[in-house]
Amino acid sequence: MAFLTISDLSVTFGNVRALDKVSFSIERNEIVTIVGANGAGKSTLMRAVMGLAPVLGGTIEFDGRSIRRTSTHAIARKGIALVPEGRGPLRQLTVRENLRLGAFARRWNADARRDFDEALDRFPALKPRLTQMAGTLSGGEQQMLVIARAMMARPKLLLLDEPSLGLAPLIVARVFETIASLRAMDVSVVIVEQNAHAALGMADRAYVIENGRIVLEGTDLLGDPRVQEAFLGGIVS
Repeated sequence: MAFLTISDLSVTFGNVRALDKVSFSIERNEIVTIVGANGAGKSTLMRAVMGLAPVLGGTIEFDGRSIRRTSTHAIARKGIALVPEGRGPLRQLTVRENLRLGAFARRWNADARRDFDEALDRFPALKPRLTQMAGTLSGGEQQMLVIARAMMARPKLLLLDEPSLGLAPLIVARVFETIASLRAMDVSVVIVEQNAHAALGMADRAYVIENGRIVLEGTDLLGDPRVQEAFLGGIVS
């Protein structure tokens, strides 16, 4: 049984159907990438998993149980964390406060403090900025912070929406290196990403979504001519 299973999921906004009978799954300790053009439905799919989008029909099951009609707060407590597009640190809180907030559903004990230290080891650029307001960080530092904050919740499944958006190449490489390392922590990862080359290169499996529908699925989409033409300019280095 897949860790997360979505079947025939449809989402509407008014008269617009953003997702049309989408089926998708991820196994334990797997990294899955979803690619597609702007407006294809990628972010809507992530939001639907978290209970943040109006689901018209279909099923969403996590770890063998339905979460379709579960509140976002309860979904987070079950072990799913979303890092939304646009980063979203709490700008008027310090880096330390943002990280502590990530552990809101846990007791602040030795395990939480250990995770706090590991988050700073994973993103050492944050260590000297613990007392700095999150809103004053660079874009790359904010992205590091929101991923670190999500990991403070000890998620079983991490949903990353455009983690490389607007970042410098060196920061992008660091972010993707960190994402790849999560497999060793028994964390499953779903990445929605327009940087198709980087995202597909690290994925166990991938999906292509167009106009609210999954149109392609596979384990080696990086080498698929259709994907190369649509997202990689026809060339893979």
